Amino acid sequence: MNPLRGLPDPRRRRSFRPPFCPNPRCAFHQPHPAWHAQRDGCFVRPSDQIRIPRFRCRHCGRRFSTQTFSTTYWLRYRHLLPRIAQMSAEGPALRQIARTLGITYKTAAHHVARAGRHCLLFHYAMRQDHPIREPLVIDGFESFEYSQYFPFHTNLAVGADSWAIYHFTDSPLRRKGSMTRHQKERRAALERTCGRPDPKAIEHAIAALLRTLMPAVTGTVLTLHSDGHPAYHRALARLRTEDPAAAPIAHQVTSSKERRTTSNPLFPVNLADLLLRHANANHRRETIAFSKRRQASHERTAVFAVWRNCIKKRREKAQGPIETAAMHAGWTPGPWSWRRVFGRRLFPSRIGLPAEWRQIYGRLLKTAALGPHQTVHACRYAF
Repeated sequence: MNPLRGLPDPRRRRSFRPPFCPNPRCAFHQPHPAWHAQRDGCFVRPSDQIRIPRFRCRHCGRRFSTQTFSTTYWLRYRHLLPRIAQMSAEGPALRQIARTLGITYKTAAHHVARAGRHCLLFHYAMRQDHPIREPLVIDGFESFEYSQYFPFHTNLAVGADSWAIYHFTDSPLRRKGSMTRHQKERRAALERTCGRPDPKAIEHAIAALLRTLMPAVTGTVLTLHSDGHPAYHRALARLRTEDPAAAPIAHQVTSSKERRTTSNPLFPVNLADLLLRHANANHRRETIAFSKRRQASHERTAVFAVWRNCIKKRREKAQGPIETAAMHAGWTPGPWSWRRVFGRRLFPSRIGLPAEWRQIYGRLLKTAALGPHQTVHACRYAF
């Protein structure tokens, strides 16, 4: 069952009935008619003095409240979560968001991280019940974390017809291009401390990207468009070796030097790259708002993917009713709002996230005791 459907709204506290036990180890963590939770008093929320009902699972004894099923659990500024998610996908950096809303930078960063983790679950839950009936276009969007000594690729898979973002992975890179002698020495010192990125990282990431999407392919052949990056050919060869019975992939290569017009087969992913660099301040050219950790970058990318697929118009200048990329792909009958996206909490234990997203969703608590420079390296190579 799709976790986005059929659940009560926790904001309606008087009529709210818990749909399942929030304990992942409970036998009733999935909705079941035989499960029952009894009322267990209430508590007064300190921030607004509202009485919050409590419940107790009669099977495992777990105690919880209506806030357990809300996306605003443990948040003081609960009304700001949809607003901050909208602003993070529209261009402002974190400090600009904080100044606009009159909150601290840490509060804005905390809300964006919460929104990113929720959007990871939302995006995957929306896509997992729908087959892939269109060609896919893949490409790598290059950015960096902490400093330009730590570049990485965000590998995107976009629908050729719908322009919807299906999936994304990441791959660390080694700094390249012209460098001074001091910069080369600095790069060598950092690689001795943190290790050198895998030279086949793009190959592994593209293979993971397609490995996640292949089970949803309904046709006999998946048409895949890309540029001439040699790692893509190696990734496809790796997939054919791993699973010879999988649907064959018809790989069509278009030179990256071709004009980037609507007639270019790579236009859908080029448009996604363009919007990603335009809508996220941490990816702009010569920006000072770059992400300090790759995890934070992907949390904002998840917010961008939900905005691009479900909220933003597919074509801004199109006349008539609003059509989003998710509507064109057949994922949803109508557009979504940020308030509706954050209407109920999604649990990672009930949504089978792919392996490459599980670590992004996690908090990496083992790095909390490290310094900022050590933390970025620990997070960088923990994926």
